[in-house]
Amino acid sequence: MRNIYLIIAKQIVEEAGRIIREARETNTFSFEFKSDESPISNIDQQIQDYMTKRLKDSFDIQVMGEENCDEIDATKPYWAIDPIDGTWSFITHENTSAINLSLIENGEVIVGIVYNPFTNEFFQTEKGAKSYIGMLTLPLRNNLTVAVVNFKPEREHPIVKSLNQLFKEDKVKKLTSIGGSITYSMCMVAKGAFSNYIAYFNSYSNAWDLSAACLIINNSGGFVTDLDGVEIDPIHHKGYIVASANAQARDDFLAMINPLLIEEEK
Repeated sequence: MRNIYLIIAKQIVEEAGRIIREARETNTFSFEFKSDESPISNIDQQIQDYMTKRLKDSFDIQVMGEENCDEIDATKPYWAIDPIDGTWSFITHENTSAINLSLIENGEVIVGIVYNPFTNEFFQTEKGAKSYIGMLTLPLRNNLTVAVVNFKPEREHPIVKSLNQLFKEDKVKKLTSIGGSITYSMCMVAKGAFSNYIAYFNSYSNAWDLSAACLIINNSGGFVTDLDGVEIDPIHHKGYIVASANAQARDDFLAMINPLLIEEEK
């Protein structure tokens, strides 16, 4: 039955992606700023409305999403949607936005989809299964050590200085920040493009933020932890997240970054 969920959800997400691409290609979208000063486009709401209707028509399951969503009973199964993760990238015509969709049951992520409609990278998985990009099993590269680290720059936290120090010491071979969707960056770890990705949540994440990407990484042999190496709650997390391609990449990176962060915070 869960496979049917994944098949139908994939069709819905792909159509949502087509709508997003068309809006960008024709430059027919508008945007404004929310109370927290983050941007929202009219396409965010359009996509959430579209996906919500399609999911409700297809399944007798609750749906929640980032933009003006209905209240849900978390003791029952529900879909969680982020219609455009990385709205700034969408607005500025970068190609690092993604659609997040996950099915959550009894506090566990059952189905996870992250789709970048501009690169046509479709990441998907389900509980107890492997992760895929399209028809290919993840990761595409194996035995990654700490080589390419991607990060989300933060004004309030000293990760940039600490990461630059690791780069200067040649402990990190390549340091990059692609910006845009956090979940797309996480899925690039699952893919094998990055060994590690680090970001920070100032407030608690919601179910639509990390849950799909966490399942995709875990089912590809990777980990999503805090700075202590403890796996995060994919539905409700505050603070640092470190996405790692495998156990060695996780352990080596945390051993390098933690002393620098501690020193910077003194």
